[in-house]
Amino acid sequence: MKKESVTHKGTITQISGNILTVRTDDECRCDGCAVAVLCNKDSSDGRESLSINVDDGSRFAIGDRVEASASSGSTLFATWFALILPTIVFIGVILGVRFGYPDSGAWSILAGFIALGLYDLVLFLYRKRIARRVVWKVARL
Repeated sequence: MKKESVTHKGTITQISGNILTVRTDDECRCDGCAVAVLCNKDSSDGRESLSINVDDGSRFAIGDRVEASASSGSTLFATWFALILPTIVFIGVILGVRFGYPDSGAWSILAGFIALGLYDLVLFLYRKRIARRVVWKVARL
């Protein structure tokens, strides 16, 4: 698969309809990964379980070895919502309050954090819709 993709090899541990749960083979280093929010970290050994929506879950069986990859477009989309947009919201609210009310002082920063909290709430409420936009391709090994 393409080098600019996020790729994980692993074993299917669960199938629920068209959702595959893939346990990765190695310890993932996802500290800077924008799509890490879609992974479920297993704290016992550092491996992760990916929840991947596929077109036809009946093509796979529990125990199948697979390679899952998300395209660079999908990771860019996730980066937009996880990193870039919240930064724009935070700075925009701070600057908006400071320009609108020059004597606001620390209240502008508080307003920025409140806006981030509201942004996170909206992101949480729409997480499944956003997760569907991150397209994973699954291939048997």
